[in-house]
Amino acid sequence: MTTMDPHQTRAAAESNNARSIEIGPWDDRQDCAAWLDAFLSEEGLTRGYGYLLRRAADKGLYDVVRSWGHTDRPAPVDATTIEILLPQKIIMEAAQGSAATSEEIVARLSCALPVAVRRHITRKRFNRYGHIGCTGEDPMRR
Repeated sequence: MTTMDPHQTRAAAESNNARSIEIGPWDDRQDCAAWLDAFLSEEGLTRGYGYLLRRAADKGLYDVVRSWGHTDRPAPVDATTIEILLPQKIIMEAAQGSAATSEEIVARLSCALPVAVRRHITRKRFNRYGHIGCTGEDPMRR
């Protein structure tokens, strides 16, 4: 039976941890969800759920984005829809610091964005007309 040096096992564990850190944040689904939650929660002119709705309305996709918040399991969308809804600058920001290309980020967003919108919407209160920001009934409970 051979005995292992405790320093060798520690060095092996540290090198394994270093490899997992190099992968990048978008390889972990929770980091993707956290980035989307932060993006949708912002209230700036070029960020947030309101921005996403305005951009969707300008591009003729308002009903698509609104439907994500009113279905139990929003279906993934195609890459073209993501590229229309999110400008290249935002996609590149999401890709920054990760090993993923912008095409890989768009592919991940095609599944993750509808679910993130659903999660964002169900945390808010609605008025009886389904508008956000007013205390009232939740349209999901109608």
